[in-house]
Amino acid sequence: MPTYEYWCPKCKKEFELKRPFSDFNKPAYCPICNAEGEKLISNFASKTGFNLQVPGKPFRKQE
Repeated sequence: MPTYEYWCPKCKKEFELKRPFSDFNKPAYCPICNAEGEKLISNFASKTGFNLQVPGKPFRKQE
């Protein structure tokens, strides 16, 4: 189940919720003040590895 990050505009705190994909667009409420949270753009995590791009160099090796 994915974890989504939210921002509460009322108490100015970030919070996370684990939700199924089917609840992606449903409102999320702050656990502190119960105000509706705003969805944040999160980083993507993967168990398969990662790639780093060096500035000024192409991402894929050119042959």
